[in-house]
Amino acid sequence: MSVRKVILLKIGSQDMQLPQMIGAFIIIIAVLMMINAGAVMFDSWGTLKDFNPCVEMSGINDMELLDSAEQLLAQMRYDDCKDSLYEITGTQIKAGQTSIDKYSRQFWTALTGPVSNFFIWAIVLLVGLFVYNNTSIIIPVQELEIDAKPKNTKKSKKKR
Repeated sequence: MSVRKVILLKIGSQDMQLPQMIGAFIIIIAVLMMINAGAVMFDSWGTLKDFNPCVEMSGINDMELLDSAEQLLAQMRYDDCKDSLYEITGTQIKAGQTSIDKYSRQFWTALTGPVSNFFIWAIVLLVGLFVYNNTSIIIPVQELEIDAKPKNTKKSKKKR
């Protein structure tokens, strides 16, 4: 035979509005982090979009037409484009690669992280709004008690 107990854990009351305070902090943090994630998302998009023009301006594609000093300068500009791409998006360019196609795996891999981070903070914002709009939060916690030894009950038979 098992006994079932339900224990209710209540957070908040009429006097102390703890859920609203926790919800307000979650909302503030989520809004700030969404702004940050949005900035990183748009910065990543701009860096990926501007990588090909940056490489073209560096002159790395015309190395055979340049003298040694200009080749060194073109290599330094190309390395600056690669470093900027890596620092902002985390995407590394293979040796000798001078462009990123909009339909390539590198392009979309660099964008999915910031976009998903933005949506994660949007979900946290919704959770914060849910917590803020509740005056009290009640969490049911179940506890089961099971007897270790079953009781032996002998039924006496009635004599007729």
